[in-house]
Order: sequence, then structure tokens, then C-alpha cells
Amino acid sequence: MNKETKSFQENIRRSFIVHSLVPVIGISIVAMLLFVITWTITFRLSTRNDCKDVVRTIDSQMSSYYSMIDEVEKTVDGNNIYAIKSKIYSTVYKYTGNYASNGNLIIMSASLKTLFTSDTVEYDFLTGRESANWGLLKYARKNSGLSTCMLQDGQVSIAKAIYKDNSLQYYIIYVVPKDTIQSVINVKEKMIYITDSVGWIYTSNNGSLINSFGEVNANIERNQGLISIDGHKYYSQYDSCQCGLKVYCVTDIDKSLTIIEILALIIALIYVAIVIISYQSAGKSSVEYTKDVKKIENAFESVQQGDLDVTLAIDSSREFETIGNDFNEMLLGLKTQIAQNQELAKTAAFSQVKQLESQFNPHFLFNTLDNIRFMAKIDSAAADKMIVSLSGLLRYSIRDARDEVTVDEDLKNLQYYLNILQIRFNKRFAYTIDVSRDIRDCLIPKLILQPLLENAIKYGFGTKEKLSVAIEGYQHKEDIVFVCKDDGVGMEEQLLAELKNQLEAEENISTHLGLYNIHRRIRLMYGGGYGLDIFSEKGEGTEVRIIIPKHK
Repeated sequence: MNKETKSFQENIRRSFIVHSLVPVIGISIVAMLLFVITWTITFRLSTRNDCKDVVRTIDSQMSSYYSMIDEVEKTVDGNNIYAIKSKIYSTVYKYTGNYASNGNLIIMSASLKTLFTSDTVEYDFLTGRESANWGLLKYARKNSGLSTCMLQDGQVSIAKAIYKDNSLQYYIIYVVPKDTIQSVINVKEKMIYITDSVGWIYTSNNGSLINSFGEVNANIERNQGLISIDGHKYYSQYDSCQCGLKVYCVTDIDKSLTIIEILALIIALIYVAIVIISYQSAGKSSVEYTKDVKKIENAFESVQQGDLDVTLAIDSSREFETIGNDFNEMLLGLKTQIAQNQELAKTAAFSQVKQLESQFNPHFLFNTLDNIRFMAKIDSAAADKMIVSLSGLLRYSIRDARDEVTVDEDLKNLQYYLNILQIRFNKRFAYTIDVSRDIRDCLIPKLILQPLLENAIKYGFGTKEKLSVAIEGYQHKEDIVFVCKDDGVGMEEQLLAELKNQLEAEENISTHLGLYNIHRRIRLMYGGGYGLDIFSEKGEGTEVRIIIPKHK
């Protein structure tokens, strides 16, 4: 069953949708995807950067506290602590004065007697009966000579055990003020949780992800990246401080995802509305913009039925106006030619030549129109080039009343027809033209080359996907030879024999109007020794050869 050929009007509507709406929708989808990707990258980088910024700030503060303990050690070394209290206070203020709280510096003897304290607060993890055997003090003794940090009883503390001659002399302990670290995370919009190495909360700026035991939520502790807690979406990152604390930075993306989903739905609804409205508008517009094509189609059908009084009046666009004017001029020239041929009836051969020409003009125009209509349905964007090429064909066929033209002139007209074929068949059609330079200024019958190419296209393709046509022209002795050879489907021997017999008939009764007219015109103009011959083999292609006398 043959596929139904759609109208030019329907193709205009489809082209508008495919070439206008589809790209816009595609670009919008890509823009939405780029927005989502950019948003994803932005919140990920923001979360990571905030996490690293908190870690850097805490490390900087803790480094300052370590330096303070080292300086206090040097101040105390070999001195009576009670005599140098003012110097110790001065050192504490030197390192903590820029922070919101000064914290508490404590110096304790090996027997855990408090020798100095910058605050009056007492801490069970330092003064309890078992305090020396576990936690911070035990850790300090284990790392003799080094400042060690630990979260214990809700306090971050730094301790250093001071030895002399392998004998423990005293401890220097600094209890870090929570307010100082709290101030670092309070300015962040993200949810910040600071814990020890096993997840116990030290401080945070949001309590929603802390469990009843005072630990950060297990999903956050175990995973980084996109996580889900009770159906809520978060993005989490963590990093470790040099002092052993861990910083968790969490971004709540649930609301943002909801907004993006709503936005995508709204955009989708808008485009559905646009497609519906545009489809209806395209239908009305296609009727309006193709009415001139319908006029041209009707006019050519009238001419094909024998009505030579039809006219085309088109002023909607420059291109269609050119078609209309050339069509009217073509019919006027055709009627004039017919009238002149009637007056020249006194010379039989001349009269027959003019009669054949008057038959040929509408024949090749009808075929050309058929090509243009077919190509317009495939690609409306090529309409301008098709119209220009058709105008060139019309001008050539009607504005020059000469019976003979130069080879160069006929080749230039052939190029218009090739332009149309190249657009119509695209990569399915290929051609080569090799015409010798020494015959370019010789005279040949007008419109002798185009029908050869037209016949190759019409009968060469058959079921083949691609077709190649080669046109050659050269001088042989005192004659000019033109050869049009294709690699098409060829023809059966019986059909070839019938066609050759028809070429020799006095009156054409076949459908091969173009080839018959060429052969008949050459015979009438130059005599019986010249004309057209056909060679063909089934499946191998067809070759048409023309021989005419050389003259300038």
C-alpha cells in the first residue's frame, strides 16, 4: 500500500512545529537541567566550603591555645607558681583576649592539687577520685611532653603533663570555652554539629538531627553526600579537626527540591498550552501562506488541460510574484509561438519544428512543477531556492526566441534543473558534467540537454536507493556528440526495441515525449543523418547518445 502524500499546507504546519516549537522546548529542558546541575554543584560546594571553613577556624583557635600552654610552661619553669601568677594571667589574656570568653587555665600538681586557676569553676573530670586514672589526665601522661585534646564531660580540654628527670611535676590544663567555638558555627546558615571522634555532640547550631542520647544522627555520622532521614532530604559533609573533633555540615535541600519540582510542573503545563495554541495557529497560518501555491497548482492544471488563457495574479511575496509574472509571460510567449508557427506553415519542416517546440515547453514545465511540489513537501525551507531555480528555467524557455543556443547557455539552464534535483534527492542523486571546452561556443538546439537528465531521473531510479548520472560532450570529426549515461535499473530488450521504433515514427504515440521531441527536432533541423540513439541493459543502466553537426 502506497504511503499517502501529505499536502504542502500540512507540511508547512508540521515544519512550524518541528523547527520552531521543538527547539524551543528542547532548549528550555536543557536550560532547566543546567539550572538543576548548577544548583546541585553550588549547594555541594557551599556545604563543603562551610565545613572546611569551620575546621580551619577551630584548628586556628586550638593552635593558639596550644601555643598558650607552651608559653605558660616556659613561664612556670623553675619558678614558684604563686610568685608568677600575674605573668600567667598576662599570658592567658594574650592568647584569649580576642575571643568572647577567656576559658579556664588550670595548673595542677602530680597529686592533683590545684596550684593555679584563671577561673573558679571546678570540673569533676579533673578533681574526681578516679580522674587521674582515666580520661584527659591519663591521656596527657601517655603523651608526655605533648599537648593533648579531648572532649570529656561536655568540655573540650587541652592538657600537657610536665616531667622533670622522668618524674611528673605538674599538669597544665586549659578548658576551652564553648562560647568561642559556638560563635564560629552560629554565623553559618547550614546546620553545624561538632562531636568527638565517636559522635558525641559537643556543640551545634541546630538540634533537629541529634538523637536522645546526645549523639549526631547515625545517617549523618556514617554517610556523606545525599542522605534521607525520615523521608527528608539532606546533603551532608564532615571533616576532622587536628584536635580530634569532627565537624558535620548539613544542608536541608527538601524545600529546594519541592520548589524545583513545582517549577518543572509549571513549565511543563505552560509548554503544553503553547503547543496546543501554536498547533491551532499553525493550521490557520498554513492555509493563509499556501493559498498562492494552490493558485499556481490550479493554473498549471488548467494549462495541462489546454486552457492557455489562464493568468496568475499574485502579490503576496516577491518570489511568488516572480513565479506569477513568469508564468503569464510564458503563456503569452507560448500563444505567440503557436500563432507564428501557423503563419510559417508554408515551410513544412520549419512548421514541424515549431510544433514540437510548442509541445515541449509545457511538458518540461509540468515536470519541473511536479518536482517543486514534491520538494516543497519535504523541506519548506528550500522554497526560496526552488522558486529562484524555477524562475530561471521559465525565463530561459520563454524569453529567448532563438531555435539554437550555445552549449554554454544550455548548460547554464541545466544547472537550474540540477539545483532542483539536488534539493529533492539530496544524497540519493549524484551527477558529473564533462563538456569539452572547444565546443562550448558551438550552437545546438535549445533545451536539448535537460530532457536527457529528466529522462534518466524519471526511469533510472526504479527501486534503487541512489542514482548517478554522467553527462559528456565532445567533438567527433565534424560532429558534436552528447552522452547522458546513468547507472540505473536499465530496461528489457523488448522495451528498448519498442522505444527505438517509436523514435522513428512520424507521430509520437508514446509517453517518452522529451526524447521523441529531441530526436524529431534534430532530424527536421539537420537531416536524417543526425538524431538520438538509446543503449540500455537490464540492471546496468541506460545511455542516451545525441549527434548533431558542429557549427557556430
